[in-house]
Amino acid sequence: MATKQQKIEIARALYITSKNEDEIATILQVSKKTIQNYKAQDSTNGNDWDTLRAEKHIKKDAHRREYLYSDFVGYMHDTLREIREADDLSSSQKADKIVKLSDAFSKMKHIVRHEDPEAFKRGIIKHVVEVLAKTIASKNSQELLEAFVNAVDECKEDLDVSI
Repeated sequence: MATKQQKIEIARALYITSKNEDEIATILQVSKKTIQNYKAQDSTNGNDWDTLRAEKHIKKDAHRREYLYSDFVGYMHDTLREIREADDLSSSQKADKIVKLSDAFSKMKHIVRHEDPEAFKRGIIKHVVEVLAKTIASKNSQELLEAFVNAVDECKEDLDVSI
């Protein structure tokens, strides 16, 4: 039978490879709360699981680096919306989840900014352009959409991003 330390190491490895806490709990046959405790305990020992996961994904695919940050920003935005709209959470639970989300975002931003500043910049630009494009498309205005496309086309070299 695995020791507690071995279970923590296995849980960390699974988390880094994108398993969520529920999946890890099922695999290790423990509760989700136990996995959360492992994560917190391991963090006090210098193994921040979110940072390790982010570092792995950044190093995994060099061609995708510039998109990693914009994908994460999109994920964070969607998760924030889900938290705000969750009827089954109290205000304090929502606040706690938002704080944790902000912490993860801050860690990711630090890693990406340090690892590849140009990818960080392009990721932000890509996300902003995508949000603007979706918003403009939802207005059902062909004239507005054409003006947006023309504006992006005119300045895309200055943006240093392929759209």
